[in-house]
Amino acid sequence: MMTGLDAGLGNADAPWLARREQVWLLTHLRTWLGRRAVVPLTPAPRPFHPSAARVRLSRDRPRAVDAFFRNCLRVYRAVLDDEVPPVVARALYGDLPAHLGLDFHRSLGAAAASVPWSYRTDESLDGRLYEIQAPGSGWGEYLLLADHAAAFHPGAAPDAATVADRYVDALRRAVGTDEPAVLYLTDTATGQTGVRYFVERTRAAGARYYGLDSGVGPDDVRHIRSHSFPSLFTEQHPFGHMARAAREPYLYDPSLNAMFFSKITTALPFWRFTRDFFSDADRSLFPYTAVLEADGVQMPDGQVVPHRAFAADLPKTPYFLKYAGHDVYRGSGGAGIHLLDRLSPRAGDALARARKQSATGRTWIVQEALDARDAAWDAQYQGVTGRIPKLSVLCALGTYLGAMVLAGTADIVHAGTSNALALCAEPAAETVEPLPVRPSGSFRPPAARTDCAEREWA
Repeated sequence: MMTGLDAGLGNADAPWLARREQVWLLTHLRTWLGRRAVVPLTPAPRPFHPSAARVRLSRDRPRAVDAFFRNCLRVYRAVLDDEVPPVVARALYGDLPAHLGLDFHRSLGAAAASVPWSYRTDESLDGRLYEIQAPGSGWGEYLLLADHAAAFHPGAAPDAATVADRYVDALRRAVGTDEPAVLYLTDTATGQTGVRYFVERTRAAGARYYGLDSGVGPDDVRHIRSHSFPSLFTEQHPFGHMARAAREPYLYDPSLNAMFFSKITTALPFWRFTRDFFSDADRSLFPYTAVLEADGVQMPDGQVVPHRAFAADLPKTPYFLKYAGHDVYRGSGGAGIHLLDRLSPRAGDALARARKQSATGRTWIVQEALDARDAAWDAQYQGVTGRIPKLSVLCALGTYLGAMVLAGTADIVHAGTSNALALCAEPAAETVEPLPVRPSGSFRPPAARTDCAEREWA
């Protein structure tokens, strides 16, 4: 029978983590969240030391991802103006409930022309992004990891208090008040422990939360966070908040545009119907990604090949198959991802099902599978080798907050206590300067374009 301590640890598959560290983690967490809290992560033996080039790449994410997001909005405006074929609108909004679909977005006007202010990337250590988790999940786990590093590896990285201060300072600058009030729809997150820890650490840094701090009513809220698109319109005061959205660009932390809650955006820089809205720098962010279309798959050379030809090529060029729509039961928590590395019956069945669903508006994408194993990880962690690392950069309101690496034994790396989570160390001599925050700007269509190769659909 497990004791209360053992039940809260959940790290039986992490022999590299000393018992004293496990006990410290649980004791520390429970001072913040109560005596029944459970540790949601397993720290690696020590912080990961990325190369100087990798550090620069991570710190540039607020700029690079912001530019990519704004080009995604150019696609949205082109959809509204019928400048792209209808298949683009179906791919972006086709499997939303009718009351949240494209007509609903159109009714929001300028409020729907917004980008996510906070997010976490998922990327290879060499710098290519698999996905961008726009609502910013995983932040509390990073803060807990920072506290662990401060206790056992002092000086390697900032502690949670420093990171929380950095976040709250960015929030103060954005909303223009010393005591920013936040509405966090916490029930929309899968990682409840991490979200609660994030809330408590940022409360200690000066943020105030509706429902937790006295004197904060719905009209006092200046920033709304959520991990789910529909929840933004089903909280208790949506009409009052939505009426303010167009004139308060930082009111909603996630975008009021559903495209940023799906994986479809990663394919837009490559798709023949939308690629002209993006730069080569945007395309360099991602492995090659393509929409699974009714008639086939567009290859990197621009040719659309039938599904049978695409499947025949899989032994040479492996791809991930990913659900890219808005059904949270299919696409959250690592669900809806398959590795198509060979012509096995399982891979073939997944591809056939995805093809049928894409034809009905449930969008799927295929993304080139990188060789994600990394020598730098194995060199630093003897005893935790043989794992596939996935790096995440945390950005908020134009500010780089930090980076961490999740490493697991499966081809598809997702959160779990049997995986190793490492804080990325920061060079002691360098400081992190926040990038300037800028408003989303007025809502207007892009200038008329005369180079639309995709006009061939008409």
